[in-house]
Amino acid sequence: MTGSGSLADGNAILGMRMMPRPGRGNSRFVAKARWGAAFLILLCTMLQFAISPDMTNAFCAGTVGLIGTWAFTYCTNPRRIERFTISTLMVLGFQVHSSLAALIVQTFAWKPITFNLEAPVATFSVLALLQLWAMALHWFYAQSRVMRIATTAIRQRMFAPLGFYLSPTNRQLWWMGLLGSFASWYTNADRWGEDNFGDIAFKLLAGLSQFSVAPFLIPIASYLIDPPDQKRSVNWLALTAYCALTLYIALARNSRGVFAVNVLTVLICLAITVMIGRFILTRRRVIWLAVAILLSPVPAGILSDLATAMVIARDDRSDISSQDLVFSTIGTYFDREALQSRQETDQILAEGSYNEIYVDNPLLARFVSTKYIDHNVALGISLSQTGEGLARESALNQLLLLLPTPVLNFFAPELDKSGNAFSSGDYYNFLVTGDELGGYRTGSSIADGFVVLGAFYVVVFAIFALANFIVGDALTIRMRDGHVLLSALAGICIVRFFMNGLMDESVAVQAGNLVRAVPQTVLLYALMFWLTRGVKLR
Repeated sequence: MTGSGSLADGNAILGMRMMPRPGRGNSRFVAKARWGAAFLILLCTMLQFAISPDMTNAFCAGTVGLIGTWAFTYCTNPRRIERFTISTLMVLGFQVHSSLAALIVQTFAWKPITFNLEAPVATFSVLALLQLWAMALHWFYAQSRVMRIATTAIRQRMFAPLGFYLSPTNRQLWWMGLLGSFASWYTNADRWGEDNFGDIAFKLLAGLSQFSVAPFLIPIASYLIDPPDQKRSVNWLALTAYCALTLYIALARNSRGVFAVNVLTVLICLAITVMIGRFILTRRRVIWLAVAILLSPVPAGILSDLATAMVIARDDRSDISSQDLVFSTIGTYFDREALQSRQETDQILAEGSYNEIYVDNPLLARFVSTKYIDHNVALGISLSQTGEGLARESALNQLLLLLPTPVLNFFAPELDKSGNAFSSGDYYNFLVTGDELGGYRTGSSIADGFVVLGAFYVVVFAIFALANFIVGDALTIRMRDGHVLLSALAGICIVRFFMNGLMDESVAVQAGNLVRAVPQTVLLYALMFWLTRGVKLR
């Protein structure tokens, strides 16, 4: 592909030509896959009753199974995905990330869904309430004329002038990816410390790291980002080398998510192309897909062992350089006794005092948040009235810390950003156990919201959800005939929308994402898009 393709909205905001709507060649396959997946969810629910007939486990599994089946069939409706792509993914991701993945993974591991949870009934009850509320909000959003007007206004007045509906070339995606990878390495390899707080250049680089996934959009761009009449060439050798680079950076950062996000981005985008009929499943492609599924346990096992090695090496990451950390992780990966010992240790710890063990596979554990939600709900239940007051005060401080440093110094000079460098999970754990702050334990906006706001959190949840629905769907564009295309930025951020569209580490982080992180990402993408337009790799 040598030039940037243009996308057209249903209101002809860009004045592009109409294109013929492709036939729904995958409709029969998609229908079978949807109902097959729904059957799998219900089967896992029934098997949970056999795994543990305990009433608590039966209640939790039944709740997750019934609501999960309903949410899955609602969110995988091809028409709904085509009309409201990103917002539908948010609802589905909230369901999967918080509870549905736990049901399926734990059933395959032959463990109760309540395994190693502290407050399972409260956790799954709260999740059920919010998941039903999320579907109701999405239905309202899809029917509301006001919401459609707001989405169209953002498309026309903000995103279109910035060029978001122009397809970036392969060259531009490569530049974005290389800059993002450099930023990801630089901001995490032996350079983090208190001196970086307030460093604008450093924060700018940190914001660029999310674009490291951009080159992985090249193979699927012609099915999801580009108009159907445009084709792209794919340099598979270069992509393989880049894949190795991102794996190296993941090892240097000791972050399982860095590499896993790339894989999940491709899988989600590919699933969307199949659902909306852009990627037609011919007999040959179905065969290749079946082969890939059959062979998937091989790379999955390798990545699982590598993730275990990263967890083992994590104990040394503050004492050695990033390069030594890479070699240490690789050495641990080939030490089968160390891997086996770690797995046995985890099994022992799971039967003792508090730990974060829930899903056996350390790579899958990165995408199952059930344990973290449960722990924070349990901490929230344990808080005294004084503790709840301190939690509200901390939440207010975290909101104030979103302000730029000069503004913060004017309105609240007593607040110090470096002195408040802790997560909500840290703070709740400190309030209950007295443990030291600064460990960045994973928090939960759900537990934080109900502790800080009480029942009013349901209203705040709705505000965040509707705002994210509007912004997310504004990153997609509809042709006059109803054809949907994603902007490149939607593809780059698709995992963030999927996993954190409706929940995050805390309410303050959710607010920060909406008022600061999203605008920052929009501006950074526009900056890189126009700066790399015409720049060639030599």
